[in-house]
Amino acid sequence: MQFQGPRVFSKRCFLQSRWHRVRQSAPWRLRSLRAKREHLFAPSRPTRRTLSYLLLALGSSLCTYVAGNYLWMYIQQQKLLRQWSENDSITSAQPLTKLSIPRIHLEAVVLEGASSHSLLEGPARLVDSSLPGSVGNMVIAGHRDTFFRHVHSLRYGDDIYVLKGGRRFHYTVISRKVVSPNDLSVLRASNAGQLTLITCYPTHAIGPAPARLIVIARLAGERLLAESQN
Repeated sequence: MQFQGPRVFSKRCFLQSRWHRVRQSAPWRLRSLRAKREHLFAPSRPTRRTLSYLLLALGSSLCTYVAGNYLWMYIQQQKLLRQWSENDSITSAQPLTKLSIPRIHLEAVVLEGASSHSLLEGPARLVDSSLPGSVGNMVIAGHRDTFFRHVHSLRYGDDIYVLKGGRRFHYTVISRKVVSPNDLSVLRASNAGQLTLITCYPTHAIGPAPARLIVIARLAGERLLAESQN
């Protein structure tokens, strides 16, 4: 019978045994860390989900509001165009004014008085400015993202027509410039028949536009339609 003495472990064996135990316990440690992390972030998940739903609802509401405004604007302008076609004559009690710019394919009825409400329905003439075809400065304003979104494409010599009461007044573009909102020189009276178009600038900017785009045209002396038909 052999007698086995006490087993002696070397330092190398001890380290290998310890590393083996550490490796075996690693999955348990990972699961423990994962459980702690899930427990830590679990309360914030409903909050994040609720915030996401609120942002989606807000974005959908804004898109619906903008689309509704554009649809309402289109419907109102179509009504005005039909009304202009039916009542465009010298004998009309209150003839409407129509603005036509072939280069940018614009056909719109011009409202009287530039207010936040009128500018939603179409371009608007400043009440203190001159009437179509008369000596002075007729000023028409429009939103850069609706009716005047392509006004920046106008160049020297382009034609602009203003039709009212069975008469057509022919204007040609003579200049274009960008001014500050406080520059009131563009509203000054003129000794000739002048048409001034005003819109915000830059026309494709997102958010408030810091400047104003001014397009100036002069009356070309074209005969009135009512006279040319006689």
